[in-house]
Amino acid sequence: MEIITDVLDDVFDIPPDCFVFDIETTGLSHKFCKVILIGILYNNNNKTVLKQFFANTEADEYDLLLAFKDEINNFKNHITFNGVAFDIPFLNARFKKYDIDFSLNKSDDIDILRVIKPYKEKLSLSDCKLKTLEKYIGIHREDTISGKESVEIYKEFASTGCSDLKSKILLHNYEDIYYLARLSKIKDALIHKLDSISICNNSVDITILPLSYKLSNLKLTMKYNIFLGDLPYISIYKDDYFVYSDDNFLYLDLAISKGIDSDNNSIWFYNMSTIIPLKFNESCLEDNIYSLSNFLIKKELHNL
Repeated sequence: MEIITDVLDDVFDIPPDCFVFDIETTGLSHKFCKVILIGILYNNNNKTVLKQFFANTEADEYDLLLAFKDEINNFKNHITFNGVAFDIPFLNARFKKYDIDFSLNKSDDIDILRVIKPYKEKLSLSDCKLKTLEKYIGIHREDTISGKESVEIYKEFASTGCSDLKSKILLHNYEDIYYLARLSKIKDALIHKLDSISICNNSVDITILPLSYKLSNLKLTMKYNIFLGDLPYISIYKDDYFVYSDDNFLYLDLAISKGIDSDNNSIWFYNMSTIIPLKFNESCLEDNIYSLSNFLIKKELHNL
């Protein structure tokens, strides 16, 4: 097992108790496949450190896992890309395999894929792959291989010991970590690109983003993502709407009315000192839906 350490010229804006990580494996099954490379990035003494734990053979996996555990044992949070679904359960299964008394907690993870995925359409992204997001914010890699290709290259390296193959695997993992660290601030970009609502008073300091809406049975339901900060559980009942929250989301349920205009058009509307149309025949009037919902949410949160 080999540890490669690089102290970067750039200092990334990552909290001191947080690290970025990404793993390379011999396949997708944590029962039958092994971890052969873990890359991590963190700040230490005003410097950014990038370390890679590389298994020169599959038999090195146990030592690799122990070295990784010892390195990150004192960190509180971690940043990944699809780590909640893949990296974390894979590592935890391999720790258990070797009876290593350690596990990573999904609740401590900031998964960039999960941050971005709800806004794929609004950002006009073709998909939410890591390289797609990198191109979106202007990142262009030297690495050209995929994670799947990395698996095949490692198999070839294991049988030949070719240093060029090893370099390709290390570069792929290195750039995954390096650019993931840059993507860790993508929340700031989303706040500027999307219709964020920020509320700061004695009770709350949060930023929320409208996520989706549904119009049915003369009710509008708007769902907001609690994007930054924490919101206590709330239940606010008014005559014709209800505002409530859970762990990650804020909701507005709004009772609306339906009428027919002089040209026999069907109109769904909300009456708030003036008529606000929300649906005209089969067409939802999204500007009105978002404007009305945001107005009511701002009013109630400011009053907390």
